[in-house]
Formats: sequence, structure tokens, C-alpha cells
Amino acid sequence: MDLGKAVAKRIAVWGVLGLVGGGFAADMLWRQKGGQEQAALRAQQTQELQRLDAQLKSLTDQLAAERLRREALERSLSEGRK
Repeated sequence: MDLGKAVAKRIAVWGVLGLVGGGFAADMLWRQKGGQEQAALRAQQTQELQRLDAQLKSLTDQLAAERLRREALERSLSEGRK
């Protein structure tokens, strides 16, 4: 009986250690994966911001060119009326 109790205690102790160790390893893997996902998301956001910045610059340049065309047209019309 003493041998049976000793074996049962060892099984219980090793089982608990296995669960704790497995939980710790799973937590480390989960945190590592989360960090990798955050880095990938950060890179995607940076690319998207760069794309939007280029698009904004293009639209601003188009607006400035349109404004210059309109001013030139207004000047030519006002000179034609004189």
C-alpha cells in the first residue's frame, strides 16, 4: 500500500507540474504570437498611411492646379469684358 500511495503521489505531483509547465509554455507562445500579429498590423497601418499620404498629396496638387486654371480663366474673362 505504501508503494501505491507513493506512486499516486508522484503521478499527482508530475501531473500538476506538467499542467503548470504546459500552461506556462502556452502563455509564452500566445504572447509571442500576439506580438508578431501586432508587428504585422503596425506594418500594414504604416503602409496604408503612406498610401493615403501620397493620395492626399496628389489630390492637393490637383486642387491647386484647378485653382490656378480657374483664376486664369477668370482673368481672361475679365480682360475680355474690358
